Amino acid sequence: MAKKKLDKDALYRMERFTPEQMIIVQRSIYDYGQAIGGMPMHHSEVYEKRGWLLPFLFAYDDLLHGRWSYWQDILQKGTIVGSGPIPRLDFIQSADERLNPAMKMLNDCLSQHWTHGALDDFADWLLWGFAATNEPPKIDPQVNEHFYRTFDLFLVLDRPYDYLSMVLSEQTSRGYKSGLGYFPTPMSITMLMAEMTMAGSDPEKAKKQSFMEPCVGCGAIMLPMSNYVLRGFASDISMIAVKLCKIQMYWYAPWFAFHPESLQGFSDEEAIKLVPSFGGRGIVEGQLALDLVGV
Repeated sequence: MAKKKLDKDALYRMERFTPEQMIIVQRSIYDYGQAIGGMPMHHSEVYEKRGWLLPFLFAYDDLLHGRWSYWQDILQKGTIVGSGPIPRLDFIQSADERLNPAMKMLNDCLSQHWTHGALDDFADWLLWGFAATNEPPKIDPQVNEHFYRTFDLFLVLDRPYDYLSMVLSEQTSRGYKSGLGYFPTPMSITMLMAEMTMAGSDPEKAKKQSFMEPCVGCGAIMLPMSNYVLRGFASDISMIAVKLCKIQMYWYAPWFAFHPESLQGFSDEEAIKLVPSFGGRGIVEGQLALDLVGV
């Protein structure tokens, strides 16, 4: 029993927090849970409680990062004007032993005797928990119970990283959607790319800008970009990658996870239009081109 307590203390590093902070976390979970009629008392209640993971997400994030509170304040005001600096998140780079507890937990979620469809089930289960879908997860009650007892949101929030890219890469190597050929860009590289892109930018001006990632995967570049901008767009050919990306935005970058179009304060420049091409070698009928006149 003493060893288990020591292991748990080392895992969660509870000595960082005061008793008052822990009381606030418990109270926040309870208060947030009232919006869904109270927190689930049993794994079977998950199917009826859309958004049941949000109280944990909001309370843990308040304790660790303050990003959801920052974003909720902006949503209430309806504008990013006067919102102050973006709370910075220091993502762990690749090959760091600090990743081990959360990666073990995620792998345990997908272990046991579950089929190759476990990752799809897990993604749908998490999206339902974050109220990111209106469809309850269509999964076996035993699988639901396994996820409910195994998934630990605090571990992934406490050690920010592109976990689900690693999970998807490992799953494809074991036969899941093997044709996908998913090889994510390491976090060390995407962090460098974000820093190089935004180097020298005024933070207040930068956060009003927008960016687009056309091959987003699970969000490897969006995660570090969340330290600089408050609006991003993304797409990917893989549906499971898009689902996993959205989950990670709920974990770490709320402004990319939930972003009303009505939000004001961004630098909206006129969009570059597509116009019919004409003249030039190799131009075929009906081909379009960017209208760069006057840009």
